[in-house]
Amino acid sequence: MMMGASQIDRFGNQNISCIGDWEQPARQLLGVRGAPVNTLNNPVSYWIPRHSPRVFVERVDMVCGVGYDRAEAAGPSATRFHRIPRVVSDLGVFDFATPDRSMRLASLHPGVTVEMVQEATGFRLPVPADVPYTREPTAAELALIREVIDPSGTRNREVRA
Repeated sequence: MMMGASQIDRFGNQNISCIGDWEQPARQLLGVRGAPVNTLNNPVSYWIPRHSPRVFVERVDMVCGVGYDRAEAAGPSATRFHRIPRVVSDLGVFDFATPDRSMRLASLHPGVTVEMVQEATGFRLPVPADVPYTREPTAAELALIREVIDPSGTRNREVRA
């Protein structure tokens, strides 16, 4: 399953409900929806189209999607199917392959530097010594996207060219 996030923190907790205190939020968003159950019962990756410190935060204002720290605190029934394989942003790909299951940089998109990612992240992000670049799509994959899946170019509203 793939979901978006208005905020995501170092352990993968996701917020799509409100910005600020939940009793009197500065901004009301989508709402919790099915995020808690989906994240506990299915592998969930996240797509973040604009990587910034406002989105990649130390701690989300409200937990909607459950991250590794909260799933662990809830016990075996919460961790049984819980898994966050990847977080993908416009700057790179991230995973949770650290001892404490916190987010780390897994790959950089071409043209992006580690410093750019760190500047755009609101928490300390572990960075492996040798970070690879994200694989670029093949000509066949690009043709499939451009000609079959999205010939009208709807993706351009979400992904900067």
